[in-house]
Amino acid sequence: MKIGAGGLQSIVAQEAARTLDAARLKTTVGEELLQSEDLALRRMRYELNKALERMRRTAEMYNQPLDFALIKKDKPKIKARDRRTGSSREFTLEEAEAWLEQMEEKGGRHLNGYA
Repeated sequence: MKIGAGGLQSIVAQEAARTLDAARLKTTVGEELLQSEDLALRRMRYELNKALERMRRTAEMYNQPLDFALIKKDKPKIKARDRRTGSSREFTLEEAEAWLEQMEEKGGRHLNGYA
């Protein structure tokens, strides 16, 4: 029987063409990074992102000219920059949490003195 005749051989040939060779598939760069990263580092980045968003909301709430960014080096940190003066400061997760608590206590006063 010929392959093109519509018998079992054509069905098997079509099935073989559809299946992907798993050895040829490669993971994307993002997936590789996620798989290779330490779980504690990913958790710390997640917590830093949450703190960063809270800091942005606090600065916006008190109408302060501060920009915040996450620095992704060997030990991630939050960088705060004052748009008026250009001064900047880096926060670890613990420092960011302390800064947020202090802002809640003071009601946003003296916010520019910390950046």
